[in-house]
Amino acid sequence: MFSVHVQIAAFIAESLQSCGGQVIPPAGYFQKVARHVHHAGGLFIADEVQVGFGRVGTHFWAFQLQGEDFVPDIVTMGKPIGNGHPMSCVVTTREVAEAFSNSGMEYFNTFGGNPVSCAIGLSVLDVIKKEDLQGNALRVGGYLTRLLEQQKEKHPLVGDIRGRGLFIGVELVRDRVKLTPATAETQDIIYK
Repeated sequence: MFSVHVQIAAFIAESLQSCGGQVIPPAGYFQKVARHVHHAGGLFIADEVQVGFGRVGTHFWAFQLQGEDFVPDIVTMGKPIGNGHPMSCVVTTREVAEAFSNSGMEYFNTFGGNPVSCAIGLSVLDVIKKEDLQGNALRVGGYLTRLLEQQKEKHPLVGDIRGRGLFIGVELVRDRVKLTPATAETQDIIYK
């Protein structure tokens, strides 16, 4: 018999699962995941592509819903940062950046630092702040959630409404007790 110590490079997850069903992890969940990941030698990567930039209303980044004591090793961002202009961004801790720099590997990116993209990204951040889009996400998301809850009372097909701010999902079920997915009905609604 021999013992094997498992190591991983990284764990990546959306801070709130979007296409996976608008799943909101409980506060403290990612701290526990990060401890296991770090113990196995890996980094915790928070994917904020769909849920960042104030979309959740109460916070600018969805990972902040985990609490002030949670800081991912790496945060990835995309779509909203360019508001239609193709952009992405990666932010990391000083420790990770220095470890990468000290590894001897040289970072190279053909399109990195494009001044047009940088101007667009800065303009988007300005609009988010000046127009209080984070506050708008909280207000409009709350209003939309209340309207959806009213529909849930009228339509047994609506099983659950989940989300934060303007990150909202509606679960459709054939049976609210058994939580039988309403697959055909959902497809019908999507196509309409």
